[in-house]
Amino acid sequence: MKLGRAYELFVKYILINIGFSPVKSDGLYVFDGAPGQMIQGLGEAHNADVLLEPPVQTPFFSRTRLLIECKDYRQKVGLNTIRSALGLREDINHFEIVDINRLQGRQNQRRHGITYNYDRFSYQVAVAAFNGFTVPAQEFAATHRIPLLEFNKMPFWQDFCTLLGYQPADFHRRPQWFIEQKEQVTEDQIIDFANEIGQHMAVAVTNSGQLLFLYQISGERNNFSDFYRLYWKTPSSPWILESGNQTYLFQLPKSISQKWLENISSDFELKAKAISCKADFLSSMIVYYTINCLPAVKMISIDEYALDIAKKQLE
Repeated sequence: MKLGRAYELFVKYILINIGFSPVKSDGLYVFDGAPGQMIQGLGEAHNADVLLEPPVQTPFFSRTRLLIECKDYRQKVGLNTIRSALGLREDINHFEIVDINRLQGRQNQRRHGITYNYDRFSYQVAVAAFNGFTVPAQEFAATHRIPLLEFNKMPFWQDFCTLLGYQPADFHRRPQWFIEQKEQVTEDQIIDFANEIGQHMAVAVTNSGQLLFLYQISGERNNFSDFYRLYWKTPSSPWILESGNQTYLFQLPKSISQKWLENISSDFELKAKAISCKADFLSSMIVYYTINCLPAVKMISIDEYALDIAKKQLE
């Protein structure tokens, strides 16, 4: 199996376990083509790497779907790829069926039978990167509200790479070895692995619009309390979120961590910037997860009492 296909399956089934639902082709707006599932756009039809519906819909808004572009690049995904994702989002959201009959029908007031009966959706486009994103790409994505997905610092990533048949360091140095080994992996193996990981994951949207994947490392199955606290062990490691009796890891986007680490000259400044980072970017979250295989949504906020204590300890 090719790496791109394996990565698409991995991303898709993690999100399905979080509570997202796969979109079935309707034969018109979404159809099955030679590259796989396709979605109509204003200018052209596009291949949909992963196409899902969220666990819940937003009231007083058109139904939404999530299209994820999966990139198995050997280098970090750059700015041009995220610009293309923005163009893709514009193209599929502006799609409309217009032919000569409809154009002629607009010339009079009698339009019965001209309007095509199909469901309309509002599409969000996200990008998943096998090897992460450059900082300019992350900043552009944050500006245009394009979710970014990456897992390469999570504790399960090494196991995923091993399942594919290579070590992460070998991906850059020995591409031919990887090509020879990857054919041994089956779709069922990838799906089983993603299902196992996905049962311990939730996805959160922060007050700053960032998309975070939370990976549970201790406690009962997902069951968030109203409040949470955040801390880290090293700047380059995943951050830790505790909510109730559960402990989760998540990757802090590099665009945020770079701001946090700018002009740091002491441990005191490092801790002070981390507290500021929590308050500015991570003070509240909407979390999507599953309980007993049923989708759930919860609004949680940072533990202000714990944050105040941390601030006082620095004084």
